[in-house]
Amino acid sequence: MSWRLCLFAFHFAVAVVDDSGRYRAANDMLDLVPPEPTDADRAASVDLTKQPIEKLFRLLAYELMREEKRPPESQFGIRDFQMITGAPCIEQLAFIAQQANDVAEEVRVYHLNVTSTAGLYWLFHKYPEEHSWVWLMSISHDRVLRKIEHHLSKLAALTVDDKAHCIPMNFRTVFMNAVLTWKKLHGDFIALLWNGVAFGVLGDVTSWREIDEENETAADGPGGPPPNVSWSENIIFGNMWISSVERWLQHYSREVVQAAYSELGALQAGLDTHQGESAWRQTVDGVISPTDFMYKQVFGGWELDKGLLRGMLRHALQPTYEENEYVSVGDFGAGGGHYSEWLNDTGLVKAFAFDATRVVSDITGGAVQEVNFASQVKLWRQFDWGLCLDVAAHIPRGHAASLLNNVKTHVSRGLVISAVADKRETAEGGQLVDSNFVTLVEKETGFVLDADMTKSLRHSSDLTRFKETAAVFVSPAWKV
Repeated sequence: MSWRLCLFAFHFAVAVVDDSGRYRAANDMLDLVPPEPTDADRAASVDLTKQPIEKLFRLLAYELMREEKRPPESQFGIRDFQMITGAPCIEQLAFIAQQANDVAEEVRVYHLNVTSTAGLYWLFHKYPEEHSWVWLMSISHDRVLRKIEHHLSKLAALTVDDKAHCIPMNFRTVFMNAVLTWKKLHGDFIALLWNGVAFGVLGDVTSWREIDEENETAADGPGGPPPNVSWSENIIFGNMWISSVERWLQHYSREVVQAAYSELGALQAGLDTHQGESAWRQTVDGVISPTDFMYKQVFGGWELDKGLLRGMLRHALQPTYEENEYVSVGDFGAGGGHYSEWLNDTGLVKAFAFDATRVVSDITGGAVQEVNFASQVKLWRQFDWGLCLDVAAHIPRGHAASLLNNVKTHVSRGLVISAVADKRETAEGGQLVDSNFVTLVEKETGFVLDADMTKSLRHSSDLTRFKETAAVFVSPAWKV
């Protein structure tokens, strides 16, 4: 439409529609301006309880229809993908940071809209047959799922095709933490879905209380057992899930922006932030990367030989209830800390887990502390026993002696350690696979091999490799 036609339309509007739906004559566009609201209108706009129920139902129908006609989520097209992956690293990082901000803001605004619409149902408490809130909860969850999954699919496309190495390991760690958190939040959504199918209610997926022997719930916990959940609680629980997603996205976007600024500053300064670290390989010090560690942590990549642990308790640790102090164990190269966790759960041992993987404490929630025993370290205490399993395969020549010297410094009674049965499984030039393995351990630690304990421990082990390689070295002073 040309500007002349626009001007013509502005000056020559011939009819308008009033509030009653009737047409009446009009001279210009000013007749289309709504009338100034009265004091009654202003009061009614603030307090919806003063509106007639018919108007409230029309308002609800309008909001639901607007939600139904909401456009679908935008896709990450092939043109966008080629344009971003072909851009310089600085532009790729800026794009990722902007995408994180965008999805966080979209979910925040959407959550406000959904809660505003859901709030209308409190005005219809006298009309229980109005059950469209079920549709609203279902469709809002689906839209949030699509927003997050579209964002994560973009990240996957960019990180998989990172031929220019624009996305360093610290940046990928942020993404992996995001995927891990989303995995948990998606699990909560599945629990909502499960409760809906199984009980006919949504229910609080994060705070069910267990029922005791007298069929009563604990008094010190939130929530309650299904199916005693009202329609209002269903709406609350449904919106709580979206609210938890919103809070996580706000935190996630800040992390991404902070990582992006840090990386951009390093790029502009000409620094190499990759630090020679591969995504799926161990470093030159024999330490696995945070990404590989996190993958094992999330997808059950750590093995646990419970038979070996039972053998340790019976033949080596030998804890008693009469001792004033627990038998202490230092788990060196603990991985995900599962051996220490199992020992602590017995209530007979106090175990501490250490590993050299970068940011391992953050990944494990503090269960494993970041300490590299291949270099000289000094901890705050000594331990009765040392545990060093599945470490030999990752220790290069020259680092084994440092590890064993640290064991000597921090362990008083003895050491349970495994070697490697096959040189093909170990780091190049590794010493803990050589035929003089026993000689090396005895020389560096001052402990001596206990043949009887070793035989018993190997017999109790479940994993084949420990049946062949596990060994027990003890202090001559403690043995006496």
